[in-house]
Amino acid sequence: MKEQGVLYLFPCPISDNAIETLPHQTMKALFATRHFLVERAKTARHFLKDAGHPIPISQMIIQEITQEGKEDISFLEQLLEGTDIGLLSEAGCPGIADPGSLAVQWAHKNQIRVRPMVGPSSILLAMMASGLNGQSFAFNGYLPNKPAELVREIKALEAKALKTGQSQIFMEAPYRNEFLLKHLISSLQPSTRLCVACDVNSETESICQKTTAQWKEEKLGQYHRRPCIFILG
Repeated sequence: MKEQGVLYLFPCPISDNAIETLPHQTMKALFATRHFLVERAKTARHFLKDAGHPIPISQMIIQEITQEGKEDISFLEQLLEGTDIGLLSEAGCPGIADPGSLAVQWAHKNQIRVRPMVGPSSILLAMMASGLNGQSFAFNGYLPNKPAELVREIKALEAKALKTGQSQIFMEAPYRNEFLLKHLISSLQPSTRLCVACDVNSETESICQKTTAQWKEEKLGQYHRRPCIFILG
């Protein structure tokens, strides 16, 4: 019986020119893989080229993740024949605030070995550096973009954090950071703590935790169009 392939989950750097954030074992497995299921083909090719992958891009097989999933499953079926496949998101870890969970679910269903490789996650790095409760935390993705709904969600997350001690993590599109921060500062209690982790893992990294009252003294424009993770507790 032919041995089945392995589904590798490869993290990508979360900032430009940061290939060195991927450890040796991750790079070794990456360089041995030539079939990839990816969030975006253009970004994947750019990453693989920058990583110095020994196989020419033209000789790689790169399939974009589709909404329907039928093409993804057809591509993943190569695992049953012994072909290793790497799963890549735009940045960070596949399946963590990024597509990939359905491919992994298919692999488990078909008894394919799933191997997560070590690499950066802006969510975990922000949590590590926040000074907030790392024993219990929840990632909430993107919050509502309509002001009334946003305020309700902010207050609900704050109430959960204060009642249970659980840190609440969320994110926003970089161009809406200032909008979100203004609503956070106006909605949260003065003593509630808020961490903003910006440009994580890059040369311009800025990670700051303050009370809501202290945030009122900050210039919020500095976070415009910069990728941020927000944590309150």
